Parts: sequence; C-alpha cells; structure tokens
Amino acid sequence: MHIRVMKYKFPSEIKANLFISLIKAQMYDQYRKKSKCLSVEFIKTGEGKLLSIARYNSKEDFEETNKWSGPIFKKNVSELDGVVESIPGNLISSYYKD
Repeated sequence: MHIRVMKYKFPSEIKANLFISLIKAQMYDQYRKKSKCLSVEFIKTGEGKLLSIARYNSKEDFEETNKWSGPIFKKNVSELDGVVESIPGNLISSYYKD
C-alpha cells in the first residue's frame, strides 16, 4: 500500500477552512469516480494547519490520480496563499481493531 501524506499551512484559519470547502466541493466526487485512491482523511493540526493522508494500492495508482488531481490541489493551495509539503511512503506496519 502506498501512502501520501500532505502537510498544508495557510496564513489563517479562514483560508484553511476555505481550502477544505473547496476540496469537498470539487474533489470528493471526482475521487469517487476517477481515482484509484482508497481513502483520504484531513486532520486539523493547528491554526491554519492541515494534514491529509491518502491511501492507494500502489505508487502507480497514486501517480495516475496525481496527473489530474495534483494541479487542482496546487492551484487551490496557491490561490489561498498556502504552502504544501508532500511526504510519500509505503505502508510497512499497521494495526486495526476488530
């Protein structure tokens, strides 16, 4: 499993909330229909700070989805004066409670 963690920082809480609203409005339906993304979670980590965790079966599935979704995310972040850091990795261990 390929994991993509993204750290977002916006100059205000309002802009971070606007970003989440844009993602919900623009991206969730497209992700359901077009992407090979298994799940995405957004976490508020502080004032104007967000973290997202996306799960894919493979790095290739991420790359295929990122071809069309990456530019949309980058545009939304930059228009809200934010910065984003991408942290890729492969899942090496996990725990799930039944």
